[in-house]
Amino acid sequence: MATTTDAPTIKAGFIVGKDTDLVEDEKYTSMGGDISFLKDLPDDWRVDPDSHEYLKDCEPGTKGAAHCDVALAWWIHKHCPDIKVDIIGPGDLSLKRLKSNDFNFSLGYNAVNLLVEDNAQTPKVLKALETCGNIAPDWGFEQYILQKSNYMRACMNSGVPMAPTIFSVRGERSAAGLLDEIKDRGWKTFVMKQSESGFSLGFLKLKVEDCEKDPSILENYFNDYERCPEFIVQEAIEGFTRNWETRCFWFNGEFLYAIANMAAVSTEDGAERIITGDDIPEEFLENAKRIGKEAIKCLPKLQVPNDSGEVPMVLVRTDIGCSDSQIFDKDYNWDPNQKTFFLNEIEPSSTTYFVRHLKFDCIPMYGKLYAETARKMKELMLANQSSKPAASAKKTPRAKSAVAKRTPTASVGSSKAKKTIEKAKAPNKPKAKAKGKASTSSTATAKKATTAAKGKAKAKAKGRANAKAKAKAKAGGAGKVMKTMKAMKN
Repeated sequence: MATTTDAPTIKAGFIVGKDTDLVEDEKYTSMGGDISFLKDLPDDWRVDPDSHEYLKDCEPGTKGAAHCDVALAWWIHKHCPDIKVDIIGPGDLSLKRLKSNDFNFSLGYNAVNLLVEDNAQTPKVLKALETCGNIAPDWGFEQYILQKSNYMRACMNSGVPMAPTIFSVRGERSAAGLLDEIKDRGWKTFVMKQSESGFSLGFLKLKVEDCEKDPSILENYFNDYERCPEFIVQEAIEGFTRNWETRCFWFNGEFLYAIANMAAVSTEDGAERIITGDDIPEEFLENAKRIGKEAIKCLPKLQVPNDSGEVPMVLVRTDIGCSDSQIFDKDYNWDPNQKTFFLNEIEPSSTTYFVRHLKFDCIPMYGKLYAETARKMKELMLANQSSKPAASAKKTPRAKSAVAKRTPTASVGSSKAKKTIEKAKAPNKPKAKAKGKASTSSTATAKKATTAAKGKAKAKAKGRANAKAKAKAKAGGAGKVMKTMKAMKN
């Protein structure tokens, strides 16, 4: 479909929320990034570097800068007259707002952010994302990635190399049982991750020896994160921290670019290193592309709203690690004298793009790709609508009642999510007190990371609430605002 003014108008929402992927930044412009199109971007959509809030939620006069999700949406607004852009911030998400668009792309905020914030609005917004029927990636795909064992099992069944892994599922797990299974596999050191989480929340690295001496280490972890649906437990790969982790970016199933980073603990100056382009060693880049390409074959395609078909998936990132040391798992035979590359994680479209670290201006590239996907989706929706006009008219009231009958809270186990997951799988088959230093330091590390990330998320949510209260004050007078602020305080 051509980008002409007489083309059908496409109403596309862009869900934003990034505060760590700057575009209006010297590092971005010095490598050739063009930010001239942002001159007329409303200041509301710039982010305050201190509070990490959009300026529309900050005190008047606060300065900020645009991040890549907002920049991408604004680029499309400026260059694609056939697309009506609706930028949607975290505090703007509602069923009505989402349904007002043909579809809504998740660029910088999704279910993970909501689950981390975990405030009074979380169930309502999750429900809106689940039932609106027009987010992209679709709700089924979001849940497929959010529950990590879904894509991990599919990749394992397809022969994609991964670290030795145990899935510890809520309702079936126990600290003692997990430790027994780990010992039976022969592991010496292991790491704990979590599904329905992000930002390294709940990440913990432990020694089997320490857990044997002090069972409360794992017991405390199980108690602290009791609500987590599944723990991803893996044998620790010692080479992971001293080698490059190579992150490949894919769109429509095609490779776009890669960045590689090395953990701060492995560098001479104690700072994380990030490289891209031809600075990435060829061995790391080619193996990361090879494994990543196989991994994304295990993912569902993007479902177009109103059962209008499917299109290739928008942005996906594959993170590939490297092992060069002994693996103790009884079922693995990786050679400790050579490099073995493996899939660490898959991230959806709301991931970090690393725009400042690239050697080219990626915003126009992303803008064109998302615009083309939007046009293709609209084309399929119109074709679907015109092919079944009578059926569409009859189905409308039934569709509404089906939504009304859904359970009141969003759930990973929703029928739509299950269909997507099954479709992807089809081709493949009271707290215990700490007893020692190991327990205290290990659980404290995980809880510290969790507290910091949740604190930041909740501070952002509180900032949005305060901003709304101030807006009400301007409209309703000082008496009303005092009432509102007092209620919030209590």
